[in-house]
Amino acid sequence: MYAFAPNLKRFASFLVDILILNTIITKPLTSLMEINIENITDLFNLDLRSLFLTMSIISIINFSYWIILEYKIKQTIGSLIFNIYIKSETKTLTLSQIFIRNLTKLSLILLMIDSIGILFSKKRQRFTEKLSKTLTVQNG
Repeated sequence: MYAFAPNLKRFASFLVDILILNTIITKPLTSLMEINIENITDLFNLDLRSLFLTMSIISIINFSYWIILEYKIKQTIGSLIFNIYIKSETKTLTLSQIFIRNLTKLSLILLMIDSIGILFSKKRQRFTEKLSKTLTVQNG
């Protein structure tokens, strides 16, 4: 038997995952860029190609973290800590379901809009969770 995961647990789990990704992926890769902006003219000297490439690599790695862990073990590290996991409303959890439910994690603004769905859902689902027919649950 399962129960829908409380919003506080979901948020805490997300914060743990973001902390992990920031520490292991984002900070080390952005430090390689050596961006020092002290005044407005420094913005014109940025190597936009390198910046775009670095940010793209960070995004792909971060997105892959969510996809791989949720697909393989139905949890991220944050979810594991807070004892919540992913469940399909259909028979088995598919890679396409995981991909759809995590699409908005590519943008903080999209994720915030997506998360509004939790407030209006009996099953505490984000909009993309409804679309992907997945649930975030805990044992109970």
